Amino acid sequence: MTQIATAADSMLPRPQNASTFQPHTEDVFFHVAEHRLAATRVYAPDGAAPALIHLHGLGPTATRHGVRYLLDDLAAHGHSSVTFEFSGNGESTGVLEEATLRRRRDESLAAARLLDGETRPVVMGTSMGAHLAAWTVPVLDPRALVLFCPAAYPGHAADLPFDGSLARPGRYADSPAYAAMREFTGDLLIVGARDDQVVPATVLDGYLDSAEKARTRRLIWLDGDHFVHRRLPGQGAPRRDLLALLRTFVADSNRKSQQEGHS
Repeated sequence: MTQIATAADSMLPRPQNASTFQPHTEDVFFHVAEHRLAATRVYAPDGAAPALIHLHGLGPTATRHGVRYLLDDLAAHGHSSVTFEFSGNGESTGVLEEATLRRRRDESLAAARLLDGETRPVVMGTSMGAHLAAWTVPVLDPRALVLFCPAAYPGHAADLPFDGSLARPGRYADSPAYAAMREFTGDLLIVGARDDQVVPATVLDGYLDSAEKARTRRLIWLDGDHFVHRRLPGQGAPRRDLLALLRTFVADSNRKSQQEGHS
């Protein structure tokens, strides 16, 4: 059973405009197997239950805070979210080198229990987290996926530890992410990096090709390398453009899902 403890950091603010909005956040700790995982709920002004979750990428410095520039903006426009750290990262317990993709998929599904269970979620993922976001499709049935520089791994890599044994990202025909994407019926947005030296462009093509049942599919390209969340917070126009795109994408996916639910 997932055990949850929370610690709110402030009273719910009432912002005058999105540019000065500081969201109400709530730190959350939950257990998956022997590990205690750290998460943060980021609330919209109306305090709505989160319906969006982000899964971070691979690497010792990855934390739940790297995408707060995205989540804070979405919160200012009415979309509450959850961001968390896998075991072996940030404030979560565990050793990174002992983690596996399958364990992280289980942790992703446990973290998703922090979302509003009455609403089809939006699942965002970065790099390895995008592989996991896709892999959770058969369980979470998201209304939308946002994949930043999405990695893809072969089927045999699911139980390989992160000690140097994990295969490099590639367009593997047997990838669990691609297999799961064939069941996806929501809206897909992929954000690629033109100078990505970690994930080949063919991997992104694999996601698009696999999402044959998706309601919509869109691929956009950003200048720069694989580590988009390191660059974008300090960039003016590219940051503003991406935030505006994400706001529209999330709002449109919600509207479409509500319309389908009433049909």
